[in-house]
Amino acid sequence: MAVRQSEDRRLGGGPEKLLTLEEAAQRLGVPADDVEAMVRSGKLPSFRLGGSLLRVRLKDVELMKSSSSGWERFVDFLYFNDFYLVAVLIALTLLAVILAL
Repeated sequence: MAVRQSEDRRLGGGPEKLLTLEEAAQRLGVPADDVEAMVRSGKLPSFRLGGSLLRVRLKDVELMKSSSSGWERFVDFLYFNDFYLVAVLIALTLLAVILAL
């Protein structure tokens, strides 16, 4: 985890904790590609260190995590597990057909 020394330190705040995209994805429970898409769309503020290293603030990640509603989590669950849900439905349908014969 990187630590950014900023003007906040001069104002009495401490150094800010910065996360890599992978660390942010792990905390949010989503793939790193989704975090990158959030950064590109402007939903998640980010910083470039040294011109190439992309980092996000821990407090921004925590704010995003706490702001997601139950409905959004349910939709995400369906989106990421749709294959398994369809497979279970097909298996149950086939089982019902076999038992009905």
